[in-house]
Amino acid sequence: MEKLLKWSISANSQDEESKKRAGQPDPELLAQLFGGPDEPTLMNESMKVINNPETDLENKEVAFDNFEMLIENMDNANNIENMHLWPPLLQNLDSEYISLRRFACSCIGTAVQNNPKCQEHFLKHSDGIKKLIAISSNSEEDDSVKLKALYALSNVLRHNKPAYEEFSNQGGWNEISPLLTSLDNSNEKIKLRTLSLLSSIITNGLSEEVIEHLHNNKVVISMLKVLKAEGHITSIDKVLSLLTTLVQNKFRFSDEEINLIRQSLTTIAELEDSLNNDDLNTIKQVL
Repeated sequence: MEKLLKWSISANSQDEESKKRAGQPDPELLAQLFGGPDEPTLMNESMKVINNPETDLENKEVAFDNFEMLIENMDNANNIENMHLWPPLLQNLDSEYISLRRFACSCIGTAVQNNPKCQEHFLKHSDGIKKLIAISSNSEEDDSVKLKALYALSNVLRHNKPAYEEFSNQGGWNEISPLLTSLDNSNEKIKLRTLSLLSSIITNGLSEEVIEHLHNNKVVISMLKVLKAEGHITSIDKVLSLLTTLVQNKFRFSDEEINLIRQSLTTIAELEDSLNNDDLNTIKQVL
């Protein structure tokens, strides 16, 4: 109610600058107060506000926040395609504003999460995965945007072979090791998101092509470099879980990888009480 009151005061001001800043009212608040338009209409109106060049950034952010809340509902997420809202949503991946790029990535991830139909819809827009890869691998990009891009990629690729194939064709494998090992990247959250992306890739099976990339792109080596005594426990546990999955799928580690596994397990020995012992015991089988 307070937001709506502030909007009403600004919108009815005699000051033209105040009117311009006011933009559009929060459609969700209007719906709550007056039983207004249905949710698809609110989605459409939110997207119009987001892409209106005359709306100020604050109101665009409010509209994006409303849009994301609406598409947490699976039916609404599927309506993004029916209402032709994917193109205007995806164009915000190129926005000059960090917050709008972040919202766009987040909305993609939310829409496609555990939603095969929406994953399929997203793939109809060929530049989507390419843009998400570019954002997540851009050293100049804000970390908060990269996190959301990795979140979106993970949710798009999970149990989705066509999405994985597009990711691979667009050079996505080239970016995984740098994200895990870059000295410039002190953000453990990005490493954890990258490991989650790997987990999503593996849900599509260990094909010969996937195995080749894990070896040739030094992905296993990069994962093992996360195993440090001073490392983040959650990231270490995630690596151990991924390695366990590889062992259980009879992945053949190279001599270099086996040697590094041995070194890494020694390095994190002091952390064993805090780690998953089942995973540790499974990994030790390859030594």
